[in-house]
Amino acid sequence: MKFFKKFKGTTLDYNLSINNLNGILQALSINLVMPFASLYTKRLNGTDNDIALLNAYPSIFAILSVFLGTYLFRKYKNKKKVTALFFGFSRSFFLLFVFIPFLPPLIQASLFVLLYGAMSFPNSIANMGWQSYLADLFPEKWRGRAFSKRSTLSTLSALVVTLITGNLLYFIPKSDTERIRLYQIFFIIAFILAVFEIFSLIKHKLDKNNRQVETITEFQNESLSLQLKNIFKLVVKNRIFLDYCICVVLFHFAWQMGWPLFFSYEFDVLHSNESWSSIIATVSCIAQAATFPLWQKLSEKKGNAFAIFIAIFLMGVTPFLYLLSTNIIHVVLFNTITGSAVAGTTLLLLSNLYEAAPNKDRTLYIAVYTVLTNITLMFAPILGMKLKGLTNIYTALLVVGVLRLLSSGSFYIRYLKYKKASHS
Repeated sequence: MKFFKKFKGTTLDYNLSINNLNGILQALSINLVMPFASLYTKRLNGTDNDIALLNAYPSIFAILSVFLGTYLFRKYKNKKKVTALFFGFSRSFFLLFVFIPFLPPLIQASLFVLLYGAMSFPNSIANMGWQSYLADLFPEKWRGRAFSKRSTLSTLSALVVTLITGNLLYFIPKSDTERIRLYQIFFIIAFILAVFEIFSLIKHKLDKNNRQVETITEFQNESLSLQLKNIFKLVVKNRIFLDYCICVVLFHFAWQMGWPLFFSYEFDVLHSNESWSSIIATVSCIAQAATFPLWQKLSEKKGNAFAIFIAIFLMGVTPFLYLLSTNIIHVVLFNTITGSAVAGTTLLLLSNLYEAAPNKDRTLYIAVYTVLTNITLMFAPILGMKLKGLTNIYTALLVVGVLRLLSSGSFYIRYLKYKKASHS
């Protein structure tokens, strides 16, 4: 408790500091687990199908979670407490992962993939609440800066923990059995760090005088079907939000389709391992940390709509860079570009969401956004691996690259549309 008393100044200054601390703790916790989930699946004798499901299952649980999350945030309205509760629930899955190697070998990989997906249920509710609560905490002109600074610090933290974890997993164990034991230790450490992460989240202070705090339309004494109908009407009336969602769905499909393909190319073609994975992640983290402020400056100068087009265009280049990579070192070098693209995409997707979603019923709009992006995640990774099976890894990456470039075109059309509207 005394630790937080040293953060002095205005409520805004305090929240900026706590927000940065929360981001660092979150990065340390999840990056002991998330970057190595695919490799852990492989160490448990997982198949290509398991890897595809590892990327697809979270979306199924995320979609189911949105209905509960929307209800809870509208009923209780204390976003901070509900968000903290579900972050705690989500992080508790780290402990479940510890027990998987003690089960019969035939079910280990499948069970890990299923639990990893189920973890998305509470995590999606928590993330939905956090995205909405972040907009309540910071005035509009501070949101991008707050998220950019948090992202820079959390990315640097992720860099350190991923590099150390990957190299320890590769160099210390003398066998896969020992390596799995080390994974279990890291899962326990991740959970302990998550306890501090959640505590820091609770310490944020909401300034109720902030005029941009969400206001909520009451749907009292209405059936679920009628509430969904009212939500649909609210969203359809907002043309700006609808246009953004169309672009986002196109991009997310192409983005998510490539996730298992990149891992497959690294592991099966270029013979990557935990050490190389950590090096790749480290280079990506350095690129992200270095370019978060640059993306923020570009968005302030040229606008969020133009900046996100540039970021997603660079994301479209990524599959072609993989096709040019004939050894793992090339992937490491190219991650200076792809890391920068990831930084711009993650920062600007949220900034554009805040811009497209009004203050009134913001959580509803974020819920719709979450459902749409997770619907694509249900199918995209599986289709990516199916395409690889029907053709080969090179053709699959080529198709993903073309689709990503086409999705960047949709963002450019959106930019031109609203640029024209602002001048008319």
